[in-house]
Order: sequence, then structure tokens, then C-alpha cells
Amino acid sequence: MKRLTFLFAVFAILFTACQNDEEIILEDVGIVVDYASAGNCGYIIELENGAKIQPLYYPEGFTFSQGQRVHVQYAELTNVVPSCDRGTPAEIVFVEELDCAPFINWNSSNSDSLPNDPIYLHEAFVDGDCLQIKVSYSGGCKEHTINLVRIQLSEKDTSNIPTFEISHNANGDMCEAYFTKELRFDLNPLKQAGVNEFILTAKLPDGEIYEEIFELE
Repeated sequence: MKRLTFLFAVFAILFTACQNDEEIILEDVGIVVDYASAGNCGYIIELENGAKIQPLYYPEGFTFSQGQRVHVQYAELTNVVPSCDRGTPAEIVFVEELDCAPFINWNSSNSDSLPNDPIYLHEAFVDGDCLQIKVSYSGGCKEHTINLVRIQLSEKDTSNIPTFEISHNANGDMCEAYFTKELRFDLNPLKQAGVNEFILTAKLPDGEIYEEIFELE
């Protein structure tokens, strides 16, 4: 009888342990921030509830990019010790893009000089309602900011074809580590305004200026 009681107690402990190990799936909306130049960090999702998670595992085929607004379902990996201290490690079991990052409107009459440090541009293409770009730069000691900026010489500028520049602010970073980022920017404001094409420019490391016309469907 004592042996049966002992076995029952062991079973109860094991069953309870299994119950405690069961994954808890959480759900929220957040903004993707790329911390690739900050130590051992990468993409962090800053959730609307104030938490930050590191997507260590996520559905195959999904690409995170700076500024995305995403809806995620995830499980926190509390048994993983992260090399980055900016968020809780997590497994993303479901993710969908809600919005791309917004572009910035700039004109010389009401703004400071536009940062235009050189940048390597690997690719740029229109993907649905977003412009997707893949860029690289040297650095590692300071935070870099990359934005898509609509250039208007003045508030009265009514150019037929909108011109955008990939604006890169290296903040004087002289370090030589190499980073690559993918970014997506929202083109919906152009489509809603009836625009069917735009010009994209960027300052390249060799001193040349990239310029290409893209069409919108």
C-alpha cells in the first residue's frame, strides 16, 4: 500500500511539472526595431503592452524589417539566456504585417539639412503597398538611422513625380563592422493621392548617386 501511495505521489509531481512546462501563448501588436548595431542584438518587437521580445524563432518565409507594425502570437522562452539584453527571448508562432514604416516629408524651408551619409543599396522593389529596400553600411560604435524621405524643395512644390531619398545618418560612426538591413516603407499615401510612379535616389559609397523610377499599380 505504501508503495502504491509513493508511486501515485511521483506521478502527481510529474504531471504537475508537465502542466507547468506547458507553453503559454500570448498575443499583441508591436513595432519592429532593428538593433543590429547594438552589441549582439538583432530585431526587437516593442509591444503595445510595454514589453519587448526578441523573435528567436518565427514562421519560415516572414521577413522582419525596421518600423514594421506587426500582429504576433508568441511564447516567451524563459529558459533561454539571451546575449542581447533588450528584450525577452520568444518563439513567434504567428505573425502578420499590419503596416510598413511611414516615410518622412522634408522640405528645405522648415527642416534642418537632410542626413545623406553614403550607403550600399543592394535592392529596392515595390512589394504590394510597401517599398522594400536592402542596404548595408559600416559602423558598430554609434546608432545609425535610415529613413525614406520625400523631398520637396518648398511647401509649394507640386512636382508631378514625387522624389524620395534613402536618408542615412551615421552619426559620425568611424567603426568598420559591416551591417545589412532590410526595411519596408508605406506607399499607401501615394496610391491614395492617385500617384502612379515615383523617383528613388540614394547616395552611394563611391560618390555616385543612385536614381530609379518605380511604378505603382
